[in-house]
Amino acid sequence: KAHEIHVCMSPAAESAVTHLIHLCGDSLAICRYQRKTALICEDTPFSFPESVLPGDALVVFSKKSVLDVAGRLEEEGIKASVIYGSLPPEIRRRQTRMFNEGMTKVAVATDAIGMGLNLPVRRIVFMQTDKFDGVSRRPLRIPEVKQIAGRAGRFGIYDKGCVSAL
Repeated sequence: KAHEIHVCMSPAAESAVTHLIHLCGDSLAICRYQRKTALICEDTPFSFPESVLPGDALVVFSKKSVLDVAGRLEEEGIKASVIYGSLPPEIRRRQTRMFNEGMTKVAVATDAIGMGLNLPVRRIVFMQTDKFDGVSRRPLRIPEVKQIAGRAGRFGIYDKGCVSAL
C-alpha cells in the first residue's frame, strides 16, 4: 500500500524485477547511482588478530564463526559487535548502535552486513571466502563479494573504503 517503493539491486536482477513490475501493471523509474567513495583492495596481507583496526568489519559465514571470531577478539581485549541473520532484530539493532556509537570498534558479521545495514565500516575483511548455501559449501560468487565489500567506506565518514582477506 506504499505510494512509492525503492528497490536496490544488482544490475543482473534488473530484467527479472522489471518484468515482475510490468506483470503487476505498475510503473517504474530506473535510477543508477555511482559509488561516492573509492573502494581499494589492500595489497598488504591481513593477519588475525594483529591487523584488526577500528572501523573493521570481519566477515564470516556462520553464527558459530561469528561467535568464535568475536570471542578471540575479546581475548585480545578488543570489543566487537556481532551481526548475523538469525540474531533477533532488537539485539541486531543494539549491536549496530554500539558499533555506530563507537562503543565497539570492530564488527564481526555474516553476509547479513550486506543486506541494508548502515554501518560506518572503514574496511571489510573476508575471514572466509566460502559459504554453505543450504545444500553445500561453495566459493563466494563475484556479485556476493561486491555486495559485501561495498559496505566499506561510508560517504561522508571515510574518503575511501578498503577490502582485504585473511
